[in-house]
Amino acid sequence: MLRVITERQGRRYRLDLHGTLGGQWVSVLEHHWRSIMDGTPSAKLTVVLSNVDFIDPHGEALLHRMADGNVEFVVAGCMNRYVIERLRSDLRATEGGRQ
Repeated sequence: MLRVITERQGRRYRLDLHGTLGGQWVSVLEHHWRSIMDGTPSAKLTVVLSNVDFIDPHGEALLHRMADGNVEFVVAGCMNRYVIERLRSDLRATEGGRQ
């Protein structure tokens, strides 16, 4: 199960995730994220992963797409930090190849 608590202040959105980012919940989060961006293209999103206890490969792929869309992440816990650090390394490598 995944619970998403959404807070909005102007163009800033904070999505606080609780639970599992895997299985059917990946598409639920992606739909929510895309609906925010479709409604407010200039939105600044922060995703808080501090209360996520599991991320499957599909969840990691979604986080990568979100990072490509300039979403910022707040993390806690070894596993979540590892996922985000690996994602950031991938993005730096991709950006380095474009130069």
